[in-house]
Amino acid sequence: MSNKKYRVTIIEPSEIVSAGLKYLIEYAGTFQVTKIFHNLQEFNELPSGNPNIIIVNPSVLSALGGENTKSLSTKDDTTIIAINYGAYDEENLRNYDGCIGIFNTKEQVEKKLQAALKISSDKEQDENSNELSLREREILTAVAKGKTNKEIADEFNLSIHTVISHRKNISHKLGINSIAGLTIYAVMNKLLDVEDF
Repeated sequence: MSNKKYRVTIIEPSEIVSAGLKYLIEYAGTFQVTKIFHNLQEFNELPSGNPNIIIVNPSVLSALGGENTKSLSTKDDTTIIAINYGAYDEENLRNYDGCIGIFNTKEQVEKKLQAALKISSDKEQDENSNELSLREREILTAVAKGKTNKEIADEFNLSIHTVISHRKNISHKLGINSIAGLTIYAVMNKLLDVEDF
């Protein structure tokens, strides 16, 4: 990452959580919290200053009857991260570019923000391309070898949510939704040798 400060907006009903999150985010100096909103109505009514990242409590969106991050009025390149301190369905968290847990350390929060920004910039670069990034090829190979999301996350030091995002991007780019299809693609494109099985 460069010396650029990334602008962060927080949408969190709890003042204690949002203040603590602000402290953790700004600790390393890479990120700057420019706005804090306590509900979605405030966010949609007031200018948010074009943040690079929006961190939102998923319960704010569920109050609208869903977990759809598209209900946030943002630019297309804004990274959206969930703050999770409850039991949320992993399927719903897939709508986000990343997820910060309530028990994460300062270092973990920074790594997760940087990883989510990387995913977002990879999406921008590859939006009109079916070519896989180096990380996507690594993850595709691991998937083809039969590794679980958790095993892949541990191997590459990523969050499970980041692995899931990469897998969705891979399936979208290749138009292949099954593990068997991805395995055949990996073998045919010499990302994996048949003898690896």
